[in-house]
Amino acid sequence: MTLLRLLFNRFRWALLSVLALSIASAGLSVGVIAFTNERMLHPQNELGPTLALFGGLLAAVFVIGTASQICMTTLGHRLVYQLRRTLVKRILDTDLERLEQLGPPRLLASLNSDTSHLTSAFVSLPSTVYGLVLNLGGFAYLAWLSQPLFAATAAWMLLTVMAGWLLMRQTHARINAARAIEDLLYEDYQAALLGRKELALNRQRAERFYRDEFERHADASRDRETAADIFNGFNENWANAMILGSIGLVFFLAHGAGWADHAVATTYSLTILFLRTSLTGLIAAIPSLIGGSVALDKLNSLQLPEYRPDFSGLHHPLPPNRQTLALQEISYRYLETERGNRFSVGPLDFTLRTGEIVFLIGGNGSGKTTFTRLLTGLYAPQAGTLLWNGAPLAEPDRPAYRRLFSTVFSDFHLFHRLLGPDGGDAAPEQVAYWLEFLELTHKVKVEDSRLQDTRLSQGQRKRLALLVAILEDRPIIVLDEWAADQDPGYRRRFYTELLPLLKAQGKTVLAVTHDEHYFDVADRVVKMDEGHLLEIGSHCWRTESTCVSQLVQ
Repeated sequence: MTLLRLLFNRFRWALLSVLALSIASAGLSVGVIAFTNERMLHPQNELGPTLALFGGLLAAVFVIGTASQICMTTLGHRLVYQLRRTLVKRILDTDLERLEQLGPPRLLASLNSDTSHLTSAFVSLPSTVYGLVLNLGGFAYLAWLSQPLFAATAAWMLLTVMAGWLLMRQTHARINAARAIEDLLYEDYQAALLGRKELALNRQRAERFYRDEFERHADASRDRETAADIFNGFNENWANAMILGSIGLVFFLAHGAGWADHAVATTYSLTILFLRTSLTGLIAAIPSLIGGSVALDKLNSLQLPEYRPDFSGLHHPLPPNRQTLALQEISYRYLETERGNRFSVGPLDFTLRTGEIVFLIGGNGSGKTTFTRLLTGLYAPQAGTLLWNGAPLAEPDRPAYRRLFSTVFSDFHLFHRLLGPDGGDAAPEQVAYWLEFLELTHKVKVEDSRLQDTRLSQGQRKRLALLVAILEDRPIIVLDEWAADQDPGYRRRFYTELLPLLKAQGKTVLAVTHDEHYFDVADRVVKMDEGHLLEIGSHCWRTESTCVSQLVQ
């Protein structure tokens, strides 16, 4: 019912049209049975006209039935397509904090497994709808043939449905449990791919991971899916046996109890045999429909933002005449950490001016990553205010605010498409210039503004990520330990040539670094220490190296 409700909400008139076709097709199929009983089984009717009418009925059944199934199948795939694109768009519109709470395995399971289950459900939906309508029409014909026989058959079928309902509940429980295991399986897939180096070096760890985690989850998934199929098999065979048993019931009531004559009993039995295939087909489709319903519930449980077709902030940039960007009494507190305590950052007061180079230092766990995410708008501050040229920024301004930044985080993702400042393809001359400057001309091939091969060392991949960031031509560039993976020669060039060049072009650069030998390149050095931001005076780091060493420690 949830799937039909979703279809009705998205494609109301198209669904009503399909249902009308299904009703017409089912009605014609029941009409074929009635025509056979009334005309073809009586030898007094002329053979030629009778066969002509029968052929016309068959042609109508074929045309309308095919049209109904094509329309329903097309409608189902349209809905799956819309679900996929709206799900990805909703993920793109979701705040980073919520995505981190959900985690990649759960999101990948929804993108892949849930959409696949929905596809299977909608593929089986046309035959399900047709079978349902056909059986309703068929039982209406049975009621017209003999009301006493129909009452007895309905009671028999009610017993069948009650037992089938109990079996279907067991099927639903197993499918639901199997879907819960899929999140764990996707987590195992991610560990096998992302931890491939560690697992290759330590085969004992690989064995324990394979046997204690992956195999355990895979076995649990197999057992639950097998149990679901077994219960559904019981249900299907129970229904099949009971339907065939109803024929015996009909002949017993007709001949033993005298409820109907032989002709009515024969027609009644033939109609039940005709409906048997569609009834068992309905039951066989139950796992797919349940799987689709469970998948839909899983998608809804993600609690993503409502779908919006537009990309907010694209056409409403902040005024370009930026002078200062300030964080005023900004605070952020995590819900919990692995150790159970709650790490907090702030209150932070920080000002970033046009065209300056700022170095950010601090130990591991000091709050540097949280600070950069607050600064770039990836995290929403829980207290305090972001100021743009002295004016506070409201929540609707956040998408436009994030457009000020290009970044290369330590966990960066390297996109193949090279974009310019307006979102179009980057200018070829700019691509060529920066590839030369980053010493990647002979390492990387670019065609149609796409990087063709990114299988390089980590340092070279970081240069490509910086290339992507520079070509976007945003006013502020945030670099997180960018130089850490560079060879000494290019590290020196980064600090002494690249950063001054970006500054000369009017860019503001915030670089997380520990290279104290190049602190003189920066206009300012700030330090994160246990969630608090400290400004280091120029008299300290420009003239007294011992003072710098103490502060870095």
